[in-house]
Amino acid sequence: MKVVAIIPALNEEAAIAGVVQELRSGVLDEIIVVDNGSTDRTAEVALAAGAHVVHQPERGYGAACIAGVDAAPDASAFVFLDGDATEVTSDLAQMIAAVLDGRAQFALGTRSGKSAPGANPWQQRLGNKLLTILLNRLTGAHLADLPSLKVVDGPTLRALNVRDRRYGWTAELLTRAAMRKCTFLEFPRGLKQRKGRSKVTGSLLRNLRVGYAIAATIIRVWRSERAHPASFEP
Repeated sequence: MKVVAIIPALNEEAAIAGVVQELRSGVLDEIIVVDNGSTDRTAEVALAAGAHVVHQPERGYGAACIAGVDAAPDASAFVFLDGDATEVTSDLAQMIAAVLDGRAQFALGTRSGKSAPGANPWQQRLGNKLLTILLNRLTGAHLADLPSLKVVDGPTLRALNVRDRRYGWTAELLTRAAMRKCTFLEFPRGLKQRKGRSKVTGSLLRNLRVGYAIAATIIRVWRSERAHPASFEP
């Protein structure tokens, strides 16, 4: 079984080496850093740290995730995480095992544990809570978070065919999975202090725009899945 980590990264020169090196001590078969059009040395630093670097000049979290998955089409499981060093990965081996042994198709690292000061600001917590409530109300799921850290069964991910190329990628993934009655396990964790400048949380207006786009994605996918019901078919 092949387990591959996908790390979308945009101008994460200060953090990416530490993220890659931390993952190299685990149970992963490959670490793919998707350089999403960085203007700094993110790609060079990631390569030196031992990652396989894929270049996706089209900006967008979804575009980067899709490029990473396309680079490892035969993976048994995918680990997705951010490249800013905020992720707590101490239970990653348990998350991967839950997917590989069939207990769940998704293992989610929920941000419900204790975080470092300033790592999970109030506007981010509130926005995430509201978006999670929206997804749960529409789909009947009982998720606690729409997290960046997640382990996904490879055949499940390929069958869901998530195509959002911007911030709605995770929302489309989890909404579509919930509508198709995929199985989830959640692993509570906190967040570490990020290295470098946030692309989203540094601005309230930016948070509102991203939140609106994610909410629109959840509603769009819910309507699509309700109009054309489909079970999980890997």
